[in-house]
Amino acid sequence: MDTQHSTRRQFLAATAAGMATMTLMRRCTAAEKKGKYFSFGLVTDVHYADIPANGIRRYRDSVTKLREAVATFNHEKVAFVAELGDFCDAGASKKDDIKYLREIGNIYSEFKGPRHYVLGNHCVTKLTKAEFLANCGTTIKKSHYSFDAGPYHFVVLDANFKPDETSYKPGNFFWTKSWIPVWQQKWLAEDLEKAGRKKSIVFIHQNLHNEKESTGVKNAPEVRRVLESAGNVLAVFQGHKHEGDYAKIGGIHYCTLQAMVEGASPTNNAYAIVTLDGDRISLEPFGNQKPCTFR
Repeated sequence: MDTQHSTRRQFLAATAAGMATMTLMRRCTAAEKKGKYFSFGLVTDVHYADIPANGIRRYRDSVTKLREAVATFNHEKVAFVAELGDFCDAGASKKDDIKYLREIGNIYSEFKGPRHYVLGNHCVTKLTKAEFLANCGTTIKKSHYSFDAGPYHFVVLDANFKPDETSYKPGNFFWTKSWIPVWQQKWLAEDLEKAGRKKSIVFIHQNLHNEKESTGVKNAPEVRRVLESAGNVLAVFQGHKHEGDYAKIGGIHYCTLQAMVEGASPTNNAYAIVTLDGDRISLEPFGNQKPCTFR
């Protein structure tokens, strides 16, 4: 057993919840050390709030769960992390929501690298999008944007719009009716065109592969046509559907991660590290997160 793998086993054993299974440990090769591979961390549906549990949703436990995930991401030195929406849940007032958002944002900020935020429907139950972005800990003030990291291009989408293309506002939306406006689709097409031959990854909260389900973006077929026409999109990573899911449509992988909020800590957690190698994608699951086979 080499020293590097021994150190990782000790780390995993010392970190409670999602690190119990040693077979989920990343195998860091010499090629990876030289920068051949590119990895980033993902969490979704943290739903933190200082409120009592509701069934299997353990809102308060998300503090320890996210801290564990961040420790893993720091240990593995991933390039960046992205949370895929529903970062916080609703309290009794807007003041409570801002408090919860700042508290969980402080845990997330312990990651030693760039952090990205995808807006979910629960993020705007009592807060406007601008209020969420002003208090979550990001310097990015747009709910949809793109960035480059390593040899790849990444896009963050915002599906928190009603079918009439007006933005979700507190008390003025139905979570089952999400939409991506025409103007955002146009921006997406132009952005992917500018990316050129760079392989691209999309992050979104609601689902782009299952418009007939309650968790699906209702005009998802239109958005998928944009992604497929671009010819450079490898995968879409999503949240919202707490049990997770996977589909491949038009040559693009749609991977829905499981919710972090479900189940009591420390025996339950869910997060992942995604590794890219050219066109190849692999997902390392932690805790209850299901493996995602990119076939």
